[in-house]
Amino acid sequence: MTHRLSPWHQPPQRPKKLAQRKAERLARRAQYWGERLAAAGELGPEAVASVTFDRARKELDALPAEQRQRAFAALADVIDRVREAHAQ
Repeated sequence: MTHRLSPWHQPPQRPKKLAQRKAERLARRAQYWGERLAAAGELGPEAVASVTFDRARKELDALPAEQRQRAFAALADVIDRVREAHAQ
């Protein structure tokens, strides 16, 4: 007599580990933004700035409210430093 365990007694068999899925998702996201930046680079610096802002906005919108406020403040500081460094 063969004894089979019920399905709920067997752990799920995942084809990929969750860490691998996350790494692949991050790689796809980086590739997507890299392709957008490369295409924008052919159009000029304004297009690159626009894509960079879009990326920053998407990343910041995904943060919780408190972290988002700190991130916006840090981004504003970085923009001020870039402006000061390149002002003539």
